[in-house]
Amino acid sequence: MPQTNNFLFKSLNNQQVQAVKHVYGPLLVVAGAGSGKTKALTHRIANLIEGNSIDPYNILAVTFTNKAAKEMKARLEVLLAQELAFNQFGQPWTTLKEIDQNQLRTNVHRERLQNLWIGTFHSLFSRLLRYDIEKYTDPEGLKWTRQFSIYDETDSQTLVKEIISQDMNLDPKRYDPKKIKRLISNAKNQCLTSNDLLEKSR
Repeated sequence: MPQTNNFLFKSLNNQQVQAVKHVYGPLLVVAGAGSGKTKALTHRIANLIEGNSIDPYNILAVTFTNKAAKEMKARLEVLLAQELAFNQFGQPWTTLKEIDQNQLRTNVHRERLQNLWIGTFHSLFSRLLRYDIEKYTDPEGLKWTRQFSIYDETDSQTLVKEIISQDMNLDPKRYDPKKIKRLISNAKNQCLTSNDLLEKSR
């Protein structure tokens, strides 16, 4: 069993320590808001990397928001930088100058966390798409590059409205962009192409 690092466990309660030390197999944590689930998860990732030598590339953490992902990365940088503070400066993290803290965090990010998979479903899957998207050609011969954008709900509805009113010169009050977008989404869910829809409309 790998050695556990005190700096990863000293601020945790007993239940959090159990979750952080768990390495192999699934683990379900059920707890209320503000009870320290994110803290336990962040410390668990740090323990997998620091205490169990797991390659960050093999760790996937999914969050609901980009803000939460950014916060977890920042917490991980500080956690892993705490041990470096002793190794490089011989003193605790909290006593270091801000410039030294920032340098340690930069080093941790670059050398340890850069390949960590952490983010929302959308950000993680866009990262996956960028790996091999240039190898794909659809049946009509279309290709994509890694420089693509993913539209959110508001962006896509605005685009549909522009197509209805500007490209097709139709009244968006009569042809509701929201309903049209929903129809497009349903067609995509059924794997229908534009040609399939054209055939259906005849």
